Amino acid sequence: MKRLMSSFTVLLLVMALALPALAFIPQGELNGGVSYEWNAEDKKLEHTSTRTGFRLVLEDYVDPAGKLHFSFKGWYDWKDKEGDLALDQLWFSGYMGDIDYSLGRQLINWGTADGFNPTSYFARMDANALFSGDMAGEPTWAGQATYYGQNFSLTAVAAPYFEPQKIDAEMKRLMPKTELPPHIPPGLVPDADAVFEAIEEVDKPKAFGKDTQWALRAETQLAGFDLQASYFTGYEPLPGMEMTIQMFPPNTSFEGEYRRQSFVGLAASGTIGSAGVWAEVAYGGPEPFAEADDVPGTMRIPLSINEKYLQAVVGGDYTFAVGTGLLAQIQYIYRGQGSLLMPYVMPEIDFEAGPIPSIEPGEIKPASYLYGRFAYDVNPDSTLDLVVIYGLEEKGGIIRPAYTYRFPNAVQAELSLVASFGKEENVFEPIPTTARLGVSYKF
Repeated sequence: MKRLMSSFTVLLLVMALALPALAFIPQGELNGGVSYEWNAEDKKLEHTSTRTGFRLVLEDYVDPAGKLHFSFKGWYDWKDKEGDLALDQLWFSGYMGDIDYSLGRQLINWGTADGFNPTSYFARMDANALFSGDMAGEPTWAGQATYYGQNFSLTAVAAPYFEPQKIDAEMKRLMPKTELPPHIPPGLVPDADAVFEAIEEVDKPKAFGKDTQWALRAETQLAGFDLQASYFTGYEPLPGMEMTIQMFPPNTSFEGEYRRQSFVGLAASGTIGSAGVWAEVAYGGPEPFAEADDVPGTMRIPLSINEKYLQAVVGGDYTFAVGTGLLAQIQYIYRGQGSLLMPYVMPEIDFEAGPIPSIEPGEIKPASYLYGRFAYDVNPDSTLDLVVIYGLEEKGGIIRPAYTYRFPNAVQAELSLVASFGKEENVFEPIPTTARLGVSYKF
């Protein structure tokens, strides 16, 4: 609560300084929702959340050629008695001749795909984005400038302040849990919860100077397609983690670091007949972990990828002439660094090897997914929406049907359901079946 009040005080001070000087027209949203999970063990619904929140947006045009945007947001969960107030975006944009620019906390969304963008290097999306349907990502502090030539454009982004990806509850649920046989000494076998605790202790890159993240993009058109080539150098959204195992006395510890990484990317989008199509590919990766010291009785095992890898997306959408029109979107997603939702790979443990188990590094296997989205307007006031993600290696996935009804006066209600499916013990199985009713009012 103390953090909540201090954040609220800072936001009030910013507003007090800005409002007298500018003729802001307030916009925003009020929202609320209630969630229930199905407890498969007890065979009953459990109330998990009652949350209310808001987002307030203030914008004004500044002479001679600029625009100022300020927005902040907050939420409070009445069940868990937790909440937060935070700055959302704060940026100034303008243009000078053939150059557009923007400075401040803003969304930097590059690429052509829907939600899964290998070339959107500054995007930050947690697992909850898949379940809520909000694929916009998180803003970051950055400066962006675009030069427009006769038939091309060049864009540069510099982000001096590093912001890591958030680790949400869903990501923690997906990390595999290890049940210890009675003969295994405590403290020897790694624990997923200990990994997440260690992540919080990792030092973040310093702001400005050599730790600044930056990217370049060139864009043009060819045969009716938008083509983009890009380069990025920055840091991993989550730190690379290593596990150290000491056999005598038995002990396990974790160390991590945000490693510098670089990528080159290509993206294209256009139409073929009445269908929209797009593709993206990015290749690169982090700097490898430092060479481990050869200490007898001690083993270091990486939990993160330690080499360059490939990411790719190919997709398309088409509106079928069914009733008011059925929008169908399909994407193929390739992840050379492994699972879409689980950023770390725990080691493989053989408990049958003897009093001391055999522990080997887990294999980071490339993963492929199919992403489908279908939307149908039942009438001008209501929409049915279905999102499905299926892992070809995991043999399982997530399904999210939703029904949205739009009332008069900008009030909207959405009823959604999230559930996992597939073979037993697939990576998505820990995700509980969750129903949510959300209501929002936009002004």
